[in-house]
Amino acid sequence: MNQNRTVDQQIAVFGQAGSGKTVLLCSFYGAARDNIQLEQPLFDLHAQDDRHTSLISQYLGMKEDHKVPLTNKFESIHTVFKLKQRGLGLKELAKTDSVRLTWWDYPGEWFEGGASTESERRDKAQTFRRMLGSDVALFLVDGQRLQEYAGEEERYLRYLFDGFSSTLSDVQDEILQCGGLLKQFPRIWVLALSKADLWPDMTVQDFENLLNKKAGSEINALRSKLLEFIEDDEAFSFGKDFLLLSSAKFTPGSIDMSQRKGLDVLLPLACVLPIQRHLWWQEFKVLPMNLAEKMLDLDLVKVLVPVVVKALRAGKGTGHIKFVAASFFADLVEQMADQSFENLARIQAEATEKREFLKALVAEFTQRLNQAEHDRVLVRDSK
Repeated sequence: MNQNRTVDQQIAVFGQAGSGKTVLLCSFYGAARDNIQLEQPLFDLHAQDDRHTSLISQYLGMKEDHKVPLTNKFESIHTVFKLKQRGLGLKELAKTDSVRLTWWDYPGEWFEGGASTESERRDKAQTFRRMLGSDVALFLVDGQRLQEYAGEEERYLRYLFDGFSSTLSDVQDEILQCGGLLKQFPRIWVLALSKADLWPDMTVQDFENLLNKKAGSEINALRSKLLEFIEDDEAFSFGKDFLLLSSAKFTPGSIDMSQRKGLDVLLPLACVLPIQRHLWWQEFKVLPMNLAEKMLDLDLVKVLVPVVVKALRAGKGTGHIKFVAASFFADLVEQMADQSFENLARIQAEATEKREFLKALVAEFTQRLNQAEHDRVLVRDSK
């Protein structure tokens, strides 16, 4: 195939004010940029120009001046990242495959029903509509707030889950008024403990058990609320995927950016996990077939179900390059799913040498997901 392939993925981060969304984004990007300078990674990660400058400035403020960045209280922000193969010239880069990731963020006050002006209310409704078109959603549980409620964690957790249910109810009519129930939706919601450095002895299984014990009914209620937005609710996962996240080690007057947890799995979660899950759902005949039609209508290519893939392989259908990219990417994810660590390392090395960027990337990201599970940082829905 002579044309370069660009795969588009999206991730939405939901959390209350102060839960660490801004710090998480800055640390994620700054750490990736540091690794590019210190190591010989497979890919370069670049944010769009204006966001690059802002994120690096905030990251350096934490790393060098030990200052937490100011939170955004007034408007939504989305950041577009581009992953491209490292070590290529400009002409080669223009022709090579790539991955584009959109990270959606919003003022944490909106989580609890904020937005005081008409323009803020419009921005809130529009932002939530866009976020509800993402591939993966991170739902942040604030480790600091959880610690403050030690011994009565259920009080904080009930407020957290019930508060978001109420926020969704407030914007539900506006979100659904154009076209009814959503076909494209974050069908994977990962419950993530932010500021996990405050819980150094907690494993992701401990976190999962804590949530189920202290807030099981609230999690079920929020799951039911989310299902009110979606068509074909069998292909949906909420409360079955868990992650520990730490942007840095925070102590009074100091921020140690070298002490991080879970950040290196965010890209694989956004880029590979949705396709793994969609392939599984399709195998068991629960993935809605009209999802492909919806993706075509919106020109969004998240993942292709086998019917579309077969049509493309046979030279039928739209032939749109984005669909070809998604088909190719989905094939790679399926090939890597059950490979051992050793095989994945070998595949990645061979693909890197041959400059087969997407193949090497999927092998690396699959390794990261498997390693995070092994390190007890991630739990994936096993079904």
